[in-house]
Order: sequence, then C-alpha cells, then structure tokens
Amino acid sequence: MPYLSRLTFLSAACVSGALLGCAIPTHSTRLAAGPEPVNVQVRPGMPRTGQGAELLIESPGADSIVLESANGLDRYWNDGPRLRVSLTDDFGDSTHTLRHAERRDGQLLDVLKRPARIWSCRQGYCREFHHEIPLKLSERNQNSVSLTAGWSTVFARRSITGGDRVVLFKEALNSGIWTVQGEWAGRNWSARAQGFHSQDEQGGALDLSRVVKHSGDMKYGLSMHAGVSRQEWLPDLSGPIPTGRAVYHVGIGPSLMLQGITASSQFGVSTDGRETLQTVSTRISANGNLTAVRQPIILTAEKVFAFGSGPIVARRRDALESLSAAVHVLDDFAVRVGATSRRSAWPDEHPADDLQGSETLVTLGGQYSLTW
Repeated sequence: MPYLSRLTFLSAACVSGALLGCAIPTHSTRLAAGPEPVNVQVRPGMPRTGQGAELLIESPGADSIVLESANGLDRYWNDGPRLRVSLTDDFGDSTHTLRHAERRDGQLLDVLKRPARIWSCRQGYCREFHHEIPLKLSERNQNSVSLTAGWSTVFARRSITGGDRVVLFKEALNSGIWTVQGEWAGRNWSARAQGFHSQDEQGGALDLSRVVKHSGDMKYGLSMHAGVSRQEWLPDLSGPIPTGRAVYHVGIGPSLMLQGITASSQFGVSTDGRETLQTVSTRISANGNLTAVRQPIILTAEKVFAFGSGPIVARRRDALESLSAAVHVLDDFAVRVGATSRRSAWPDEHPADDLQGSETLVTLGGQYSLTW
C-alpha cells in the first residue's frame, strides 16, 4: 500500500539518519607551516572499525607526495602537490585481524593510532614527516540476554468490503499498545519471545533457532515459530468472518544467523479451530544490543502469507507485512516506529461476494531495554 510504503521509507530514513548523522566530520592537521605548508585531511575524522577513510595530503609546489605505513607494508604516491588515498581499516596491519577496544583500570581504550610516514618532494629534495592516523575501535559485546518493554500510540485504519466493493465496515482510530520482548543469543541457539496487548488485539510468539553448520561468522540452521493472536475489532457481520477467535500459528524452516541477527523462511499452518490455513513466512530480527559489536538499533521485519479453502485457487487468504525499528537515543531508551499492513479475503457462497478486509497500523512510541 502507498501509505505503508511511505511509512517504511520514513522509518528507514530515521534509522539512516541516526546511524550516519547529518554530515561526515573532517579532521585536518598541518604538518609544516611557512611558504611550503603540508596539510593532512582525514574524512571521517575518526573512522571506525570496518569503515574506510579518505586521506588527502596537500603541499603546494611539491613535485610528488608519498604516504607509507610505518612498517612499509602499504605505500601510496602521486606526482604533483596533492595525494588522495582511500584507506581501509587494516592500513599497516600485517595480520589483518579484527581489533576491539579494551578496558584497563576502568578506562576504555578505544582509539588505535596507526603510524605513517609522509614525504613531500620538490626538485629532488624530500621532507619527511611522521603522522598518526586514528581508528575508533568498537568494544566487543559480551551481552547475551536482552529484555525490552515499551508503550506506543497506534494509528489504525480498517475496512471490510463486500461484492462490488460495497463498504460494509470502516473505521479510523487511535489507541495504545503495550509490547514486551526478550531475546537470548547463545553459541548454537537463539531465542526470542514477544507479546503485545491493546484494546482490540492481543498476542504473543516464540521463535527458536538452532545452528546446524558453522561457516566463519555465518551460521546455518533451523528456525521454529509458535504464536497466538486474537483480533477483537472484526465486526460481527453475517458471513465467514471469524469474530473474536484466537488464531494459532506454527512454522519451521531454514535460517541464517549472526550474533544477534536471525533471518529465516518458514512453512507452517495457522488455525482458529474452525479452519486451517497453510502459511509461508519470512522473518528478520536484528537486536543491536546482542550483536558482536553493539549497535544503537533494534529491527524486526515480517512477511506472512496464509491461504486455503480452494484446491486450485485459494480464496481464503491472509497477508501480513510488518516493519518496526527502535533507535536508541540513550544507552537503554529507544524511540520506536513501526508500520503494519494486513489484508484478508473470506470466501462466500458466490465468489463475486467474497469479503475483503484491510488494516493499516502505524505505531510511534518508546521502549526501555535491559541487557546482560
């Protein structure tokens, strides 16, 4: 739906803005003054682990400029008064190992100074300068458990139409919703339990993932999903609409896992006690509190399609698309935004009179997390 697409784009823009910032800071250093200055500019001024940096060395009047790591492993040069180099985070590193910040005597040592030599040459004479290029190290995340709870305002639009697109029910309202979520990430297992409660909808789910094969940092395994939900907003219309029934979901399928991140595709069934539907789903969960390096974002995306009541063309259908993101503005407090679209079709005795339902939810609120 266009409305949901706009909200999805807005959520992504908020997340991108929080992670990248409005502008990339630049740090400049003057190695030599006078009539033949030598200036060094690094952008961003403090690159982080895994992030590249652009280094610009300028010396007006120079015939050539050379940049070399202190151990001589990396070397760059260019003719003229300017040298522009794109550096990776392993500049001057002969082992290419991932470095992390360390704590000593209660202090976090998170800046690595990478020594380098710079030569500015003119008419056969070269001046040598020593310079240090900083690298911001990330602290290894030792957390394995995260508990999150929050409250959000829900903006809802709902409608049900019958044959010839006749509107049988339509409403738009605001309400509140409580959410709670717990996550655990182990060596070979990961789990997520979540629940929500609002005036007209309640539910909960449990997701488990088991590692079957390791391939470096990537893990391959199986994911299992079990959940229950109840929608109490459905009107009591004459027809096949299951008013006020609890719906149970189960599914299983392959998954990909990193620490704190799980993506899975699952096949399963959904039933309300009266009818059973087949389901196909894709779920992605990324909890920044539990990733290898802690990130200020929690992201959950879900797409589910359920179908049944037809040997060739399934006329009974449910489709759900959901995206939510929580961006930490403080260490443990995050602003949460989300968008959900749900579409349903209930068959009638005459196909032209099938009922069609749609629901769009937009949430905005906050949540608090505890990790250990």
